[in-house]
Amino acid sequence: MQVREHFKRGIIEIVLLHLLSERDMYGYELLRELEARSDGKFVIKYSSLYPVLYRLIDKNIITDKEQIVGKRRTRIYYHLTDLGKEYLEKLKSEYYYITDGFNNIINYQPKEEEKND
Repeated sequence: MQVREHFKRGIIEIVLLHLLSERDMYGYELLRELEARSDGKFVIKYSSLYPVLYRLIDKNIITDKEQIVGKRRTRIYYHLTDLGKEYLEKLKSEYYYITDGFNNIINYQPKEEEKND
């Protein structure tokens, strides 16, 4: 598996929940939004999307609701619950904390006294 795919897997929950914090969406709509907002850098397959959504439903982070579209077609819309909003805030906090640590490591500039050791 590519390195890029590992990174995407690690943040898929946070990006999906962020989108659902804006409005209820159905699966294909979530995929389109991810791709569009990332300028094509965050493309995932249906086979990767639905296991994540089902896991989030099982944890009561999101709910699903079937809605009739047109005469016979139905769509499943996903909705962020109050518990999901709290979970999203925790995920974002952890993400920023880890990202800050990563940036500190990558951009580390030793002080003069450390250079001489």
